[in-house]
Amino acid sequence: MLTTALLLFLNFSSPPAGNDDLLLKIGDAAPPFAMRDLDNKVFSVRDHTGADAKQPKKAVLLSFFATWCKPCMKEMPILKKLHSRWKVPGKDVEVVYIGMSQGPKELAPWAKEENIPWRVVPDSFGLLARRYGASQLPHLILIDREGKIAFQHRGIAPNLAEVLDQNLERVTGEKAPPFDTAELQVSTPRFDTTLRLGRVPSSTGSESRWQPLATYLGEAANANVEVATDASYEAFEKTLLDGKYDIANAGPLLCLKAKALYEPIAKVERQGSPTYLGLIFTLRQSPIRALTDLKSKKIGLVSERSTSGGLYQLLSLMDAGLTPGKDVQVVWLGSHTAVASAVKEGKVDAGGCYEDCRDYAWPEDRQKGFATRILAYTSEIPAEMIVVKRTLPAETKKKLAAALLSVSEMSGILAQISQGEKSVTGVVKASEADLEALNTAMTRVQSLGPLK
Repeated sequence: MLTTALLLFLNFSSPPAGNDDLLLKIGDAAPPFAMRDLDNKVFSVRDHTGADAKQPKKAVLLSFFATWCKPCMKEMPILKKLHSRWKVPGKDVEVVYIGMSQGPKELAPWAKEENIPWRVVPDSFGLLARRYGASQLPHLILIDREGKIAFQHRGIAPNLAEVLDQNLERVTGEKAPPFDTAELQVSTPRFDTTLRLGRVPSSTGSESRWQPLATYLGEAANANVEVATDASYEAFEKTLLDGKYDIANAGPLLCLKAKALYEPIAKVERQGSPTYLGLIFTLRQSPIRALTDLKSKKIGLVSERSTSGGLYQLLSLMDAGLTPGKDVQVVWLGSHTAVASAVKEGKVDAGGCYEDCRDYAWPEDRQKGFATRILAYTSEIPAEMIVVKRTLPAETKKKLAAALLSVSEMSGILAQISQGEKSVTGVVKASEADLEALNTAMTRVQSLGPLK
């Protein structure tokens, strides 16, 4: 029985240009999974393929799609025709839609409205997309009876029905029913423009987590949007200030530095707040009770480039009547983790970092409470931003901004980009005014001159 998913094809014997970087290769074992579909029934690849199949073996056709993917929607009528042709006795193929970074809330009403005749599996957190390397939509993967990758393709193929039939015939050994070639042709809208979305390097794999958002933005702006990063923060900053990204997600201080080349179009809210905080803390056993007690002491901060681990802590010291570099020795430690560790190990008298950086050294709240004392919270810091290059066409910037503001309704995409970080709960409009307070803060700190 053919229960279909979104597809895109090329001939198996002749791999298309641009697909040589696919995560899985022909002959690889298909990554197993067991996930519930919209009917709350568990679908497992292992139930249908491989030596331990619980049911009669069959080929499995997975198609990664999204309801907002325009090419996916254009292919859907063709897939329905293919489904009706292959859904006959003896055609042992199971086809499944995988809703990339979408949950039941988005998928269920859509599937009902479109009368989808095959299984739809929500991939709310992008788990399957990461396992199978699905980023550009649609992305089709055909698994043979033995559980091996037999065919895959991402993007659009004009001869979708013909290529699908060829590969299903090869894998199943069944003859494809006849079809009207003209009726099943699909146009192939290709984007001539490719945009790079820059992200700060991350140990949690920001490229794969942010690619669904990039793909969504590309659909809205009629462009291929690819997530890119660099090996280090310094390299990322240089790339951004050289204007080599078209879109970027970065902290407010870096966005301010890049203001001549980039304009803010959105702010990323985390945990329901449009701002966040830094803090200054010490060990609870320390005699230091207030910021003023830091006079002639040593404070560890992250970096002069850090908003929540540098700039705003310096402002807090200044507001307390202390001159950083004169009254208080500043030690730049390079990371929030290093600050937390330095305070714990007694290498500095106090540390300044973003609100939860103490978790690196004291993972449990009780430990953290018993071990440390917060001397001060900083002023509210503007949220991280998404900026676009000023030289992009006005219409492109308008489409990107509109798409970003609609992301707040897409829980799947928000859940995926939140993994390993504070939860992203919304994306709201940003403007040049959001940088003004930051610029004022920067001017005050710069008046100190080089810190000793």
